[in-house]
Amino acid sequence: MNKDSALKLITFFGYLLFQVLLFNKMVLLGKGFAFIYVGFLLTFQFELGIIAAMLIGFATGISVDIFSNTLGVHASASVLLMYLRPILFKMFTPHGGYPAGAKPTPTVMGFSWFSTYSLILIFLHHFWLFIVEAGGFHLFLFTIQKIILSTFFTFSTIIIIQYLFSKKAGSR
Repeated sequence: MNKDSALKLITFFGYLLFQVLLFNKMVLLGKGFAFIYVGFLLTFQFELGIIAAMLIGFATGISVDIFSNTLGVHASASVLLMYLRPILFKMFTPHGGYPAGAKPTPTVMGFSWFSTYSLILIFLHHFWLFIVEAGGFHLFLFTIQKIILSTFFTFSTIIIIQYLFSKKAGSR
């Protein structure tokens, strides 16, 4: 196992522990949840293949499901996120392409790029997660409120984590 793989594994367990022990218990205005584990999924290198990405998404989501007793909703939403990720990369490719070996973080790609990329994926992740959890659209207004509050709560938390724990743009 190389240094980068070991660091990613440690990061995975860190996100998982903080999610299930702390953030699963935090609720904003009775409807908003911070699913910080999404930050782990958002920051894999650009070159990650789609099958590997979806398997990582499934493993991450099912781990959260196991500890949260949520019957696969996090796994399905995480697989969807990892499936849509390369599509967004193509839509937001900067002139000259992405730097080789780079990861989509605010310190590498800039705050504006990262915000657009992550807000779209976080919203889609949460939309799928809460619609599946509700079992459809019968609680539409309440579900939309949960999606919007949770998207901004998750995004804000991920940004704070990124700036607290990331390296400067020049170093990798």
